[in-house]
Amino acid sequence: MEKPWYKQFWPWFLMSLPFSVIIAMIITLTIAARYGDNPMVVDDYYKKGRGINAEVERVQAAQALGIEFDFNQVDQQFTLRYRGDKPQQLTALTVNFYHSTQSDKDFSQVLTADAQGVFKGDLPATEAGKWTITITPFDGSWRLSQSLNLPAYRTIVLEPLTYGV
Repeated sequence: MEKPWYKQFWPWFLMSLPFSVIIAMIITLTIAARYGDNPMVVDDYYKKGRGINAEVERVQAAQALGIEFDFNQVDQQFTLRYRGDKPQQLTALTVNFYHSTQSDKDFSQVLTADAQGVFKGDLPATEAGKWTITITPFDGSWRLSQSLNLPAYRTIVLEPLTYGV
């Protein structure tokens, strides 16, 4: 006498495949709902593109002025020093640090020069990793942006680059 279908192995095995897909889908939806929207996605890409063109013009202005900085880090402090000729008037600099993957770690500082023309700032305790540093003067006439890895164990030359703006 044969066993009824519900007591055999193969029907249950074949039904378990679609059920496992449903369980995986529920887990995926739960994870997606927990982390919310992707902050890397831009709503209005056209305005963002026009803004990038304006940023390139400011980077080209920095190139025309020959603006470059030496970036040094000692423990949780960093210094910025103009390379070569520094401007006649040392205005305050806005220094933005953007983490490459975690936007909640981004921070900004406004720095003023000391008597030797050195700009000093503090880094948070969790600064390790890849960062993009963006430097703009108080009037916003030029812009310098470059990627770097922190902590920095040597002097890094920051120069205005038009790629990766």
